[in-house]
Amino acid sequence: MSVYTEENITLLIKKILGNRIESEFPFNYWNKKKLDLQVHTKGKIYDKTFTVFKNEEPSASNFVASTYEPITKSSIWKGIDNISRIFKNTGFEIASDAKTVAFVSESKIKDKIIHNFVNGSMASDPNTFAVPYYDEVKKVWEVEFIESCLVKHIDEDSISFIDEDQSKYKIEIEHYKFLKNSHHKDYRDDCLMSSYPKKVFDEKNITYVYISRDQYIVIKFDGKEYIATLNDLPAGIEPYVSTGVNREFEIVSDSPVSPFIPFGNISLIQHRAARSVENIFGYPRMSEIELPCDNCMHGREKCEVTDECPTGDRECTKCHGTGSLSLQSIFKIYKRKISENPDLNVDIDPVKFHTPDVGILEYTSKSWQNTLRLGEDSIYVQQIVETGNVQSAKSREKQLEQMYSWLDRLSNYFYQSAEKIINNFCLLNGYRKVNIEKPISFAIMNELESFEYLNSIVNSNSPIFIKTVHIENFLKKYISSSNPIIRVVDILKKVDMFCFYSMEDLQKMSNSGVIDDKDWKVHAYAFPLLNQMYATDPELFYNDDSSIINRLNEKLDKITLTSNILPNG
Repeated sequence: MSVYTEENITLLIKKILGNRIESEFPFNYWNKKKLDLQVHTKGKIYDKTFTVFKNEEPSASNFVASTYEPITKSSIWKGIDNISRIFKNTGFEIASDAKTVAFVSESKIKDKIIHNFVNGSMASDPNTFAVPYYDEVKKVWEVEFIESCLVKHIDEDSISFIDEDQSKYKIEIEHYKFLKNSHHKDYRDDCLMSSYPKKVFDEKNITYVYISRDQYIVIKFDGKEYIATLNDLPAGIEPYVSTGVNREFEIVSDSPVSPFIPFGNISLIQHRAARSVENIFGYPRMSEIELPCDNCMHGREKCEVTDECPTGDRECTKCHGTGSLSLQSIFKIYKRKISENPDLNVDIDPVKFHTPDVGILEYTSKSWQNTLRLGEDSIYVQQIVETGNVQSAKSREKQLEQMYSWLDRLSNYFYQSAEKIINNFCLLNGYRKVNIEKPISFAIMNELESFEYLNSIVNSNSPIFIKTVHIENFLKKYISSSNPIIRVVDILKKVDMFCFYSMEDLQKMSNSGVIDDKDWKVHAYAFPLLNQMYATDPELFYNDDSSIINRLNEKLDKITLTSNILPNG
């Protein structure tokens, strides 16, 4: 790896300017991954919807183009929301010295990482990179997330990219032919079309940033010469951190919701075909008999010879040159003239309606919906359960287990990259490294769902040791670690030895003399009292277990002296 000085900086400039070729791997693959994803997350036009039906009726093609809607956008964003559960409500805790922890907390770097993960790596560009960035105005080091289209050079130890904020560019839409008719050729800076990924930078007003493990170099071109600012970096800095989670190749990542893309693409094509069929065959058509005009011959009628009509004929004033008359009146009443041939009056309808084949319309309308559901299933979007088709508990449990495995795998990448990004940020600003412990539970269920599911486990007929293991596993995996139910159960297990028993179980043990009055009263009052204590003191669960249990037992002792809540009396 080269160390650059003022004497050999020209070597770096040549390296940056001559390295990237649009068709070269991985740059071409990055761009493909980005465009494939944004068809669904940003609703960009899927070009195959306009190219696969080459022999289609032009009117149908025009109809499809003018009514195109991104029908897959809602579905894929539901999947993105699902993945957000790997940090939503679970906390994002770091371990380091108090000064470093306070610095990270005040900097909002954690929020910035999460925002990029949701709106960048998952929804916009799977190959977004987090790089150190020195803010010359604030005179502090920041973390910048750059899209792959800005990268000019990359290897294991260094990266160089276009500094978008300090460079001038225009938006080129030459590649988007469907926009040409209604938009100008170029849009500048923050125009409405700037989301289209084709930015053409002005080489006379451009700034590059080069980062290695040892150096941070800013190279500005003012139209005449390159001016470079060289800075040394502290030891331990990584020049860039890939924020992608699905590594397809060593340097190419895919979005976590990439399993949706093939289904989404097919769904868009099927929906496009359905719109075309609807336009051509989906509406009733009407045909009517036209009678020969009785005022002209082949659309021409005789008239006086004038300068305007030197031949003595003109366009028929009755049929307007068509040579035939419609039976329809202005009041939508169909008139019929009696023919001299009686057979024609019987066999020929003066007006007739044609309806399309319902089977064709039904297939085209349902095919894209079925494919879209398969795409949603691939990213664990929960479907609304239809009446009469209630999901079994076993099926639901299997789906939860699959979703947990999926989130667990993705979270490994997320928390590893988050730790590297924060460490870069801390070291550059003179603080120590941090450690991030990946949570073992995710907010797969909300509080209402979790209580309902937990209740179904408690009231099952399984032996208590099986129920206990099931509940522990359920709480560990599917409930956010910040959910109050986690702490409630931890306390209740230490106070109420029968907390996982159902009322039916307790009744049987009471009839057999296994459970006594005190056990019944603890089981009946422990949870409502703990709930009341939490309501009056929301910071209750910040205390250690023993102090909470002592306070709870004091309240239980007072109640058990004056109350009798045994069953059947």
